[in-house]
Amino acid sequence: MMIHSNKYHVSYLQYHIAFFTKNNILLNDEEIAFVKSYFKNVSIRHEFKIIEMDIWACSVNLVISCKTTHYIPNIIKALKGGSARFLYKKFPDSKSKNGGSLWDQKYFISTDYQQLKNQIQEYKS
Repeated sequence: MMIHSNKYHVSYLQYHIAFFTKNNILLNDEEIAFVKSYFKNVSIRHEFKIIEMDIWACSVNLVISCKTTHYIPNIIKALKGGSARFLYKKFPDSKSKNGGSLWDQKYFISTDYQQLKNQIQEYKS
């Protein structure tokens, strides 16, 4: 458990985040390993903790813990934008095969896992 505190507050924020590849692009095992490593580096650089990380062929599910001062869109931008850019730099054939864009623009976020599942189900319906 990662508890953050300062002289004004004590907090424990956990966000459940999900996003998908664009047009159900399938990542291979090597690409998934690269993305996982990249996400770990981003978490260190942006000072948040990845508590859980599940990456499958076309989807990402993360549970992160961060300070109240973190701006979630910046974290998402660092995760999605950077991973796509550096993945395509390392695997240039993937970029031509996938048409350039790796991640779908949408992402789902909630402080409650069940609510996240409901959001995704509603989106897919």
